[in-house]
Amino acid sequence: MLRNILVVIALFAVTQISLAQKNIKVKVSGIVKTTDGIPVDYITVSLKNTTYGGMTNENGYFQFEAPVGDYALVVYSIAAHSREYTISIKADSENYFPDLTIIENKNQLEEVVVTGQFSPQSLRNSLYKVRVINNQTIQQKASTDIKSLLNTEIGIRISNDMALGESDFELMGMSGNNVKVLVDGVPLIDRGATKQSLGQIDVNTIEQIEIVEGPMSVIYGTDALAGVINIITKKARVSSDRNLYSISARMQEESVGDEYNFFSDKGLHNESVNASWAFKSGLYANGGYTRNVTDGWKGDKTGREKTWNPKDQFYYDGTVGYKKGELNLWYRLNYLDETVFTPENPSTEGLMVDKDFLVDRYTHSLQADWKLNNRLGFNIVSSYQDYKRRTKTVVTDLNNGERWLSTDESAQDISKFQAAFVRATAAWMLSSRLSLQPGIEYNWDEGSGGRIDGKRGISTLAAFLSAEWRPTEWMSFRPGVRTIITADYDAPIAIPSIGTKFSVNPDMDIRLSYAYGFRAPTLQELYFSFHNANHNIDGNPDLKSEYSNNFTGSFTWRVLHNDQIRLTSTLSGFFNSFKDQIDTFVDVNDPTHTTYYNFDKYKTVGGTLENSLIWKNLQASIGISLVGRYNRLVEDEKFKDENMPDFRFSPEVNGSISYQITKTKTNLNLFYKFTGSRNEYKFKSDPLELYLGGLDSYHIADFTVNQSLGDYLTVNAGVKNIFDVTTVNNTSGGSGHSSTGTSSLIGCGRSFFLGISFLLNN
Repeated sequence: MLRNILVVIALFAVTQISLAQKNIKVKVSGIVKTTDGIPVDYITVSLKNTTYGGMTNENGYFQFEAPVGDYALVVYSIAAHSREYTISIKADSENYFPDLTIIENKNQLEEVVVTGQFSPQSLRNSLYKVRVINNQTIQQKASTDIKSLLNTEIGIRISNDMALGESDFELMGMSGNNVKVLVDGVPLIDRGATKQSLGQIDVNTIEQIEIVEGPMSVIYGTDALAGVINIITKKARVSSDRNLYSISARMQEESVGDEYNFFSDKGLHNESVNASWAFKSGLYANGGYTRNVTDGWKGDKTGREKTWNPKDQFYYDGTVGYKKGELNLWYRLNYLDETVFTPENPSTEGLMVDKDFLVDRYTHSLQADWKLNNRLGFNIVSSYQDYKRRTKTVVTDLNNGERWLSTDESAQDISKFQAAFVRATAAWMLSSRLSLQPGIEYNWDEGSGGRIDGKRGISTLAAFLSAEWRPTEWMSFRPGVRTIITADYDAPIAIPSIGTKFSVNPDMDIRLSYAYGFRAPTLQELYFSFHNANHNIDGNPDLKSEYSNNFTGSFTWRVLHNDQIRLTSTLSGFFNSFKDQIDTFVDVNDPTHTTYYNFDKYKTVGGTLENSLIWKNLQASIGISLVGRYNRLVEDEKFKDENMPDFRFSPEVNGSISYQITKTKTNLNLFYKFTGSRNEYKFKSDPLELYLGGLDSYHIADFTVNQSLGDYLTVNAGVKNIFDVTTVNNTSGGSGHSSTGTSSLIGCGRSFFLGISFLLNN
C-alpha cells in the first residue's frame, strides 16, 4: 500500500515538474539571412499556431520569449515563401538559432509597410493594397522635392498654381482635401484645399513613401476619402552592442530648362547635411540641414517677370530619442523657412512691385512604441504644428530709389494656423487567429488672418476599433469602425469598413474591401472671407461633412523562378460614390458672390494593371490605369437629349527600367509616364452650347545614372523631362489662379543635373 502511494506521489511530482517546465518562458533568439548570407530586416519569425514570435531588426536579429517545448519555427518572407524549422526550446539552453535562411535576395526584402497596419509587416501580408516608393527608388530618381518623386507614379496627377508657387495632386480621380498627407503618421496642416505641404517636405529625410488608395477614415479620420500618402522618414540605427554613428551629405546642381548658373541664381541648388549618433545605452540623436533654392524659370516672359517664380527653402530638423528593448520613444522638431518671390515688371511711371510669400512652419512630434509582451503593444503619435504665411508687397520708385510697403488691398497679409493632434492605439493579440486595435484620436485646428472671418477653431474627439481575424491560414478579415465622440461640425455617428484577403495559393492573393469615408469641412470652407476688386468669396458655417462609399478589389500573382526571376502582376479596380461633396458655387441670390455648398453626388471609377520584374541585375515595371469621372451634366434637364455618357475616362501608362552594372557599380535608370487627356463636358450659357473641354495628353520621362565611387561616395547625373514639356493645351475654360489662358504649365522644359552624395556609417 505504502509503495503504491509513493509511486503515485512520484508520478504526480514528475507531472507537476513537467507542467512547470512547459510554463517557463525562456529567451529565443537568432539571425535570419538570405541564401547569400546577407542579414534581412523586418522578417516575421513565429512559433506556428501560437502567439509567440518577433521581427528581425536591421541586423537580421530577432528575440522573443516562449515556453519550453517542441515547435515549428516559421520564417515569413515578403513573397510568402515561408520556411519552417523544427526546434526544441529548452530551459537550460541558450535557444539561439543563427542559421535561419530565406530564398529571396536582399532587394526583394525592403518593402515593409506601416501605413494602416497593426505593426510593421511585409507588403505581401498587408490587407491593404499599398504602393511603396522605397529609398532605392528615391536615390535613383535623384529628386529634390516630392513632386518630382511622384510625377511618374501611376494614378497620381499633379497640377501647378504659378501665382502662389504651389502644386496640388490627384489620387483616384480626387484631389485636395480628399487625400490625407502624413509624415510618420502625423497629418500635416495646410493653408487651403491644395496640398502645398507636399512641397514643403525635405526629400533628403525620406526613407520611403507609402500610398494607400481608397478611404482610410476608420484609422486616419477626415480627409482620407481618396487615400493616404504616408511619408516615412529616416531613423537613427540603434544597437545594444556598440555605439553607432552616421554622417551623410549631398549636393546637387540642376538646370531649370536651359537656365543655369553654378551654385546660385539661375537653376536649382540642393545641399544637405545630416549626422546621427546612437549610444548602446539606447539614447540617440540626429540633426540635419537642407538648402533647396531655385531662381525660377523665365520661359517666354520678358523683363523681371518669370513664368515659374523663384523659391528659397531652408530646412532644419533634429531628433532625440531612447530605444531599449521593446520601447522606442522620440521627439522631433522640423522647421521650414520658405520664401516665394513674385517679381513684376516696372510700370510706365517707374514703379517696381515685389510681392513675396514668406512661410514659417514648425512641426513638433512626440511618438512612442512600446511592446509589453508578445500579445500587447502600444503606439502614441502626437504633434503640435505652427504655420504662418505672410504676404509682403514692396514698391520701389526707380526714379529716386525710395521703397515702401504697398497699401493696395491684399498687398500685406498674415495667415496663421495651429494644429494639435494625438492618436493612441493598442495592438492586442488575443490568439494566433484574432487581434484587436482599439484607439482614440484628438484633433484641434485654429486659424486667423486676412482671409479668415475672425479667429476660428474646430476640434474633434474620436474613438475607433479594428480587428484582424484569420479563421484559416489563407483567409483574413479586418472589420473596423470609428465613432465621432464630439466635433464642431455635423459629423457621422459611425464610420464602418471591412477588408478581406484571400491567399489562393502561396503565389496568388485576392483583396476585397468596402469603406465608408467622410471628410469634415475645413476652417477655410467654414469661415473663409476674401473680398477685393476681383473676389467676393465667403465660407459657409452650415456645411455638412462629405461622405463616400468605396469598393476596391485587387488580384496579385507572383512568380519566383530559380531565386533569380521574380514577376509580380496586380490587377485592381475601384468605385467611389460621394455624397454632399463640398465645392464653390455662385450664390443663387447674388451672381457676384461665391460661397461653399454641399452638392448632391459625384462618382469615380477605375482600374489599374501593374507589373514588375526582377531578373538578376535588371528591375523593370509597367503600369496601365484608366480613371472615369462622373459627368454631372447627365442629370441636367437642359441636356437630357444629348446622349452623354455617365463617365468620362482618362488613361495613364507608366514604366521604369533599372539596370545595375555590377563590375563598375553603376545604375542606369529610366522613368516614364504618359498622362492621357482629361476632357469633361462643359457648357456656355449665352448662347447655350455644350462642349468637351480639358487638358490634353503629354509625356514625361527622366533618365538618371548612379555611380558608386568607393565605399562612401555616389555620383548622380542625368536628364529630366526628356520630352521638353512646358505647357499643355487646356480648353477647360476655367478661371482663377489655376487657369493660364488656353494652356496649363506642366514643366520648365528639359533639364540636366549633377550631384554627389556622401555616407559614412560605422
